[in-house]
Amino acid sequence: MAEGDVHTYFEDGLWKNRVEGGSRASNTSPRRTDAVLSGRSIAKKRHVGHVVHKADGEVETERDYRRTRP
Repeated sequence: MAEGDVHTYFEDGLWKNRVEGGSRASNTSPRRTDAVLSGRSIAKKRHVGHVVHKADGEVETERDYRRTRP
């Protein structure tokens, strides 16, 4: 994935979303489902990719919300 993509990951007992290239999480949640939904929404608005990691850090899913040209 590329810089600007959104990563949903587990750290310090919380699920977090961070934009790749940023230094801090953009939001946190105790619930994985809430964090994934929030991360997806951010990625869609920014037209970037969304990478969801498992609690152990392994990549679970990757989705691409970039605009496609006809």
